[in-house]
Amino acid sequence: MDPMIKRFVFLALVAGSVALAPAEDDLRNWTNTSGKTISAELIALDGDSATLKMENGRKYEILLSTLSEVDGAFARQWQKDEEAEADWAERGITLGVPTEAIVESAFDIDTPPTRKGELLGWAAGIGEWRVEDGALIGDEVAEDNHHSSLTHRIEATHLIITAQVQLGTAEQIAFACRDTVPPNLHLARLYITADKIWIQQMSGIAKTTKAEKLVTKEVELKTDEWYDVTIEIIGDQYRAKVGDAEIEATHSRFADGKGIVALVNKGEGAKFRKVALWHARAAE
Repeated sequence: MDPMIKRFVFLALVAGSVALAPAEDDLRNWTNTSGKTISAELIALDGDSATLKMENGRKYEILLSTLSEVDGAFARQWQKDEEAEADWAERGITLGVPTEAIVESAFDIDTPPTRKGELLGWAAGIGEWRVEDGALIGDEVAEDNHHSSLTHRIEATHLIITAQVQLGTAEQIAFACRDTVPPNLHLARLYITADKIWIQQMSGIAKTTKAEKLVTKEVELKTDEWYDVTIEIIGDQYRAKVGDAEIEATHSRFADGKGIVALVNKGEGAKFRKVALWHARAAE
């Protein structure tokens, strides 16, 4: 008999001789090709060798080829998920892990100027929006007496936003989020200017809008350069990264359901590209 199978059978016999608590958290039942089962946590996978950690803390290496087809597939998917989480962490995303893309908009297809209409799956509500030379541009219009706004409707609990922005000649850029309570009340915003970024929690809508600035950080952004932006709204935490600058705040309001995401410009000339919205789960 293969040594790995012998080891697995031995572990199964040991597991059967003591009372183990039901699998919880990261513990799960693993079954080998002989039908023997143990409860353990998968902590590493190197090629065809999986490292399992028993509830008593002991670690054992098992060949995937000795496991059931279902457990072998689970281990491979676990490895993919771990690699994906590490990749997102390298990109500065640490509070959450993206699980499903809601929308990914490169904004690389030129469009005519749009007011109060659809634009590549988003809704131009205020101001004038267009895609030009591989970038989304939203300019204020004087008669609106309001910042320009482009929105996308969603239904999300935890949310991650990724994008690239360039301030240009605009005074500021904001990523706004509204809740699911009709008519979608303000929830939170990240503001970006050339010399500072800040997070604020919000409530109400229109004349009933209330806002509280939670945290501000001074930055030095060049208006003619592109910057990567990542926003994580996970539970009551809000974390943002603009270029190398990071900022984070906590408020119970952030845990409310998300119903609308808006790209907001004050002034003219700000640009967006590679905007993506993601459902997410809290990182472990």
